[in-house]
Formats: sequence, C-alpha cells, structure tokens
Amino acid sequence: MEAEQLISESKNIYIVPSEEDGGESIPVALALFYTLKNLNKNVNMLIQNFPEKLNYLIPSLDFISYPKNFVISIPNNTADVSQIYYEKTDENLKIHLTVNKGAVKKDNISFYYSDAKPDLIITLGIGDFKTYLSEKLDSFGFLLDSAIINIDNKQNNKNFGRVNLAGSKSLAEIIFGVIKNQNSESAKKEIAECLLTGLVAYTENFKKNITAEIFEMASNLMKQGADLKIITDNLKI
Repeated sequence: MEAEQLISESKNIYIVPSEEDGGESIPVALALFYTLKNLNKNVNMLIQNFPEKLNYLIPSLDFISYPKNFVISIPNNTADVSQIYYEKTDENLKIHLTVNKGAVKKDNISFYYSDAKPDLIITLGIGDFKTYLSEKLDSFGFLLDSAIINIDNKQNNKNFGRVNLAGSKSLAEIIFGVIKNQNSESAKKEIAECLLTGLVAYTENFKKNITAEIFEMASNLMKQGADLKIITDNLKI
C-alpha cells in the first residue's frame, strides 16, 4: 500500500486535521499521532484551537508537538532596529526594540514558522489543502511542496495528494485501514479511544451513517479498552 510505504520512508511528518468538519478529524488525527509516535517518527500536528471537550484523549496540551521555530520579522526599510532585549515572567514574554529611525507598526510585522519542510504531510477531512491553508500560509508556508497523503470522506475532495484515500467511509475506518498493520501495542487503548471518538462524532452517537462495519469496528475498539461512556459524556452527543 503506497500510503504505508510513504509513512515508512518518512521521518518528519505533519498531521493536518480539519477544524471545520464537526469534530471527526481531530480525534482520528490523534489516533494517527499516537501510532506514528510509537514508530519513532518526529510528528507535529497543525491545530490552532484544540477543542476542550477532547482533552480526555491526551495527557496535556504539551503532548501535541507543534512547530518550534517562530520568527518575528520587521523590514529594514520600515524601521532601523539597533537593540533587542526581552523580559520573561510567569505571566508573559515581552520583547523590547530600540528604534533609531522609522517606526514599527503592527501592520509591518510578520510572524511565521521557519521549520524545515517535512518529509510527509497527512491531511484529514480537508477537501482542498491550499484553500484550507490560504489564511495561514504566511505562518505555515514551509508546509507547501511536501508529499501529501490526503484522507477525506467528502465528495468534493480535490485529490491534491500524492496518495488520495477519499471515500464514503468514516475517517476512523480509513485511518484504521492505514495503521492496522503497525505495531502500536504501547498505546493500544489510547488509539482505540481516539478512533471510537471519531466514529461517535461521524455517526452522531450511532444515529446516522450506520453500517454493520461501523458496529463491528466499535465493538472491537471497546474490546481494546475504549470507553464509550467517557466519550459520549465528553462529546455530549
């Protein structure tokens, strides 16, 4: 399977779940995150607003790796900055600039990450990657031009990936097909809980999009330790 081969060959991987699909993509992305961590991959997850209702799926927000190299850029033709120092307290970090000429204005300052281009990007629930990133490209432009595994279950997907796993199944079912052969025993319960959360979100607590395969998968995930009550209590579906 080409997706499995790409994952096997890649060391630095970014997972980009949709934050706009009603809650299915993020827990499924976490299942993939746990799996890749167990494979000793350097995994980052691009999510700007982690839903509080999903906190039960992770030990803490620090668990999720995020881009590390953040740059604040001021054009030389806007202001001549001669000195920089900072103050760091328990509450905040203040960066002080001494300006010899010109003026520093908010609109002239740009903020972005300068991390190295990843070997692989895996998107979940995103129909068009460049459109999804369009408002984030100043910050995350380094993600462009990497190999992409595009995983989605919507009919309007643009098939923008090197590998496109787009179908009518839940994202949890598609991801399970990708990771089922990976050795993830050390996080088996955590992965099962994330995948079952994705199924619950996709089916709105088994009220729609029901198939025999979904019930069978849910049963197997609960046998692996996923707690349906904890999931429904947190999702409030």
